[in-house]
Amino acid sequence: MISAMEEPLEVFKDRLVVLEYRVSLEDGTVVLGGDEPAAMNFAVGYNQVLPALEARLLGHKAGETLQFVIPAEEAFGAYDRRQVKRRTFKEFPQGRALEPGRWVVASNDRTGAQYAYFVQSKDEDGVTLDFNHPLAGKDLYYRLRIVQVRDLTPEELIELRPCRTSS
Repeated sequence: MISAMEEPLEVFKDRLVVLEYRVSLEDGTVVLGGDEPAAMNFAVGYNQVLPALEARLLGHKAGETLQFVIPAEEAFGAYDRRQVKRRTFKEFPQGRALEPGRWVVASNDRTGAQYAYFVQSKDEDGVTLDFNHPLAGKDLYYRLRIVQVRDLTPEELIELRPCRTSS
């Protein structure tokens, strides 16, 4: 709790922010935080949330309630039809086991990298996969409350700083 003498801190770099929020789409579909709001905390200035979200919070204070829209281009980008790929079972035999309408997470055995794709359709010859982010092409409607803003501790800042190498 903030005492009557303390002014709430503003959101800016090197501060921890705690939010309660709800994200929906233009048609009202709830993406995160239905009846109960979702919660998140993040360190400002360290690429832990969408840059467009962080930018809209800068200068606001704990206790404030905000509503805004992040356009698709500032969120997960425009939907890119070039990211929809048709694969025959000859070139992608694993596609036989996939179910249309499902998301799949794949791993690169060599690098360990993971990526997701959506199985759009499947027929006797192959499968059509969509590699776009699920929210690509969608504007995000935020409704949130800034629950807390505090300075990051020296220990937290050490963990957040990138490694430095001497040259």
